[in-house]
Amino acid sequence: MAKHSYIVLAEYLKQIAADYGIHICINDFSGFVFLDEELTELLHPYMIHSNPYCMMVKSDKVLWDKCQEMKKPIAEKCRRVRSTFYGRCHGGVEEYILPIFSNAQLIGTVHAGVFSSCEKDSERSVKEIARNAGLNEQMLLELYQDSISGQVPEVDKVNSLLGIAAEYIGRIYSDFTITNPKLLSHIRFNSGEDNILGHTLEYIKRNYKEQISVLEVASFCHCSVSYINHTFKRRMNVNIREYINRLRVNAAKSYFLCRFP
Repeated sequence: MAKHSYIVLAEYLKQIAADYGIHICINDFSGFVFLDEELTELLHPYMIHSNPYCMMVKSDKVLWDKCQEMKKPIAEKCRRVRSTFYGRCHGGVEEYILPIFSNAQLIGTVHAGVFSSCEKDSERSVKEIARNAGLNEQMLLELYQDSISGQVPEVDKVNSLLGIAAEYIGRIYSDFTITNPKLLSHIRFNSGEDNILGHTLEYIKRNYKEQISVLEVASFCHCSVSYINHTFKRRMNVNIREYINRLRVNAAKSYFLCRFP
């Protein structure tokens, strides 16, 4: 696919999220998104559950691990049912999950949320999570209430909106396998490395205007500085400090172009 098709996909996801209040997350089981710099830049906002509630939940290492461990059983269910289904995670978040297939092979999922079909039960779960993890109960509850929608759309609506995106992603993957045939033998359902990389990019995006350190990024992702430095450099072909500086330069250029067109 041509590079402009990546922009079309990213803009479509952005529009769906804005128009329907849906949080979108893409799970890539092969790591192909990170093989292309432009695709990574455009899709990384959708590579993790980045709503404020989920981000606070994952600040606890045990809960972070639970989120990661859920990916394999989700993938197994996708391979079994081969269609969109609705579920609730350990954090009380409900969402639709759409399998992404390429030539009949499961290569990822699109998650559409976040919803709550029973507010009282969900709030009890949130309070229990806060107590067990030592998180601020009131703050966590407020983030949950701000992030969650009580209006659960019909599955046909979700399929019509995001089924197109799932098919599009499958086609992008198929094109990648032409030049990267080993992708087909590297399907993994719960790559911790991909998870850390996705959260690293999100943390940097949110905080690059501040004086953040690699230690802060590593702490946020529950890993060592050496691991995150090595992983980021190997996968992104640039170190974290250089990446942050690049974001700052691009932001400055955009600012001056707006002020002085």
